[in-house]
Amino acid sequence: MMELMPPHDGAGSRVDWTAAAAGCRVPGFPSDYQGFIAAYGEGEISQSISVLVPQSAASVPAYVDRLPEDTVIAPGMQDWQRPELAAAYRLEDMIRWGGTAAADALCWVASGLDPEKWPVAVWARHGGGWEVYDCGMVEFLLKVFRADFPECPISDLSLWGNSAPRFLHMQEEQRIRDTGIDPWTGEPDPWAGVEFD
Repeated sequence: MMELMPPHDGAGSRVDWTAAAAGCRVPGFPSDYQGFIAAYGEGEISQSISVLVPQSAASVPAYVDRLPEDTVIAPGMQDWQRPELAAAYRLEDMIRWGGTAAADALCWVASGLDPEKWPVAVWARHGGGWEVYDCGMVEFLLKVFRADFPECPISDLSLWGNSAPRFLHMQEEQRIRDTGIDPWTGEPDPWAGVEFD
């Protein structure tokens, strides 16, 4: 991952993983995710995928957690790309670790006691509902970057087959934005200094 998407200086987030696991009522978190957070932290990949951290380390209101109850019972969230999966997986076991610019939910199915075996589940807003992928979070991202799935598993196609994805930690993105520069283009930010109600 680091060769394909080198972390910038100062990237990474510190997390008390024991407290984070207790907060999500799980035995732990997958080691690939812990390594990703240590190297990159919370932030965005090429303005397309956001990666969340546990609440204790989050600098924004969005953080790793189970799906809220109102989300679990929402009619559209009950849709599955393959109906047989609805009987195999429960939405109550989903833990959200990220999202996309197209409002997809990126989760683990945290139904087993071994976090290393949790598959990735994606609720694709424009893809017909939930699908489950038998891989970890980092492998999932690499397969998106390398276009290694039969088709793109997320609604936003901008990272599909992207050989040069870029990660920005949330704080670094804000630091650059505060200078009046768009952190993604390097050009002056036309919205710099504009306040919204």
